Amino acid sequence: MAAGRASEAPHRIWRIKMITTLTTHRSRWFLAPLALCMALMTGIAQTSASTGDDARSFVDDVSERAISIISEKSASKAEMEAEFARLLDETADMDRIAAFALGQYLRTPTPEQKSEYLKLVREFIVKVYVTRLADYNDEKLDILSAKMKGDKQAIVRSEIKFTNGREPVSVDWWLVKDGGDYKIFDVNVVGVWLAQEQRSTFTSVIRNNGGDFNALLSHLRKQIGKAEAGEISDISAAN
Repeated sequence: MAAGRASEAPHRIWRIKMITTLTTHRSRWFLAPLALCMALMTGIAQTSASTGDDARSFVDDVSERAISIISEKSASKAEMEAEFARLLDETADMDRIAAFALGQYLRTPTPEQKSEYLKLVREFIVKVYVTRLADYNDEKLDILSAKMKGDKQAIVRSEIKFTNGREPVSVDWWLVKDGGDYKIFDVNVVGVWLAQEQRSTFTSVIRNNGGDFNALLSHLRKQIGKAEAGEISDISAAN
């Protein structure tokens, strides 16, 4: 009995952590309009103790590392994927992202399904981004601003500038602090928050299959196959 309880402990901790994350996320968006109205009515402008410089530096470092990976033309696709996976593990809060994408189905997966889901989400993101980033050559990421959201979150605004004359693409980074270090929670590309886009897709797949979590796992495997074949080059297009 004790051994059974011990084996379930990590799963319970994962659920508690993710439920707390989702509750905080929903409360933040519910209270944001009220807080803004109060600030306008009182004429008080509050500033964070942090200037956001560390958030800017974090995004700058991530972009430089990503550019370094895709600039290595002698590397094979498998080598690029391995390097990008390492970058993702070090700079993105994958547990938080994956849990957020499940929405109301957070409690649905068994420990085995949860483990498979986390592995598939990671593999899917790696394959799509490596395929997409491989198309970039001399593009440059310019950081425009960084705004703190309390003590543990920041929004960094940036844009990708192209050398071929194409219009710049806006990219916003939603960062959260994890143990004192920033991690990427979501990325907004041209007005679309990718984690939220995936949440809509993932929950629809589960709902349309009668709440069967295995349907989502099958969906992810198919999307990984499409990404591997080069049929998907954009996370938001993987529906």
